[in-house]
Amino acid sequence: MKDILLRNQVLLVCLGAIPGALLRSQLDNSFFANILGVFLLGLICGMNLNSRAHFFWILGFCGSFTTFSSWMVDTFALINAGFLFRAIVFIGLTLIAGFLSLSLGFLLGKTIKQLFLSL
Repeated sequence: MKDILLRNQVLLVCLGAIPGALLRSQLDNSFFANILGVFLLGLICGMNLNSRAHFFWILGFCGSFTTFSSWMVDTFALINAGFLFRAIVFIGLTLIAGFLSLSLGFLLGKTIKQLFLSL
């Protein structure tokens, strides 16, 4: 039984990762993708969905849509081009905007869940 559950979880992550990766490949801006992705992550976490939704949306979709590696490549490119100050600002701005976006999404998700529960 545990083996079947694990396979279902892996399948859900894969099924969520495919559209996340496809959508991410259409965006040319890693900052925008990461901020939007953590907003969606906060929204989904705030709605406190079931574990199947967790595996599909959080681990699969948001995991492949947000890209730590591209953020690091962009930062490295700035440093390598001699723009150390811009790289530091980019790191700080991404962290602050990401945290604020996650928080806003979480609060909105909680509000949405409360609205649906009160209906």
